[in-house]
Amino acid sequence: MSRPSHTLAATPSFSQYAAAVSLCWLLVGAFALVLTPLPARTVGAGWSPLFWLVLAPACALGGLRVRRG
Repeated sequence: MSRPSHTLAATPSFSQYAAAVSLCWLLVGAFALVLTPLPARTVGAGWSPLFWLVLAPACALGGLRVRRG
């Protein structure tokens, strides 16, 4: 019985995992922000919902893009 050979090139890198997580976070966050009665800015928290649901994953994706060059 032969075993499948796994090469290093076939395994996803940290950047690919981080990009996938950030993209899912961005899509779910934008969906939640648009479809729920959650304001983008609150008096007590400032821009907290908008930042954590949309801007933070967008910044992570931007950072990965800059890192890749």
